[in-house]
Amino acid sequence: MCRIIAGAIPKKAAKGGVRPDMSLRGDLGVDSLALMSIVFVLEEKTGIDAFGRVDAFVAAESVADVIDIVRRG
Repeated sequence: MCRIIAGAIPKKAAKGGVRPDMSLRGDLGVDSLALMSIVFVLEEKTGIDAFGRVDAFVAAESVADVIDIVRRG
């Protein structure tokens, strides 16, 4: 899942990859546009209805939070 997220934000993830303990905004510098890129790629790669959970993704603070949202399907 971290690789999928890194693939959605390659410039932001280039410094050292993406780990579950990383903060989306603080460590990765994810803004609203980058978050929507992550959501789009996750929906494409995993088949979940990510856009039906936009509020949960917007509230996510860490990579682990995003992973939990996807796992809950």
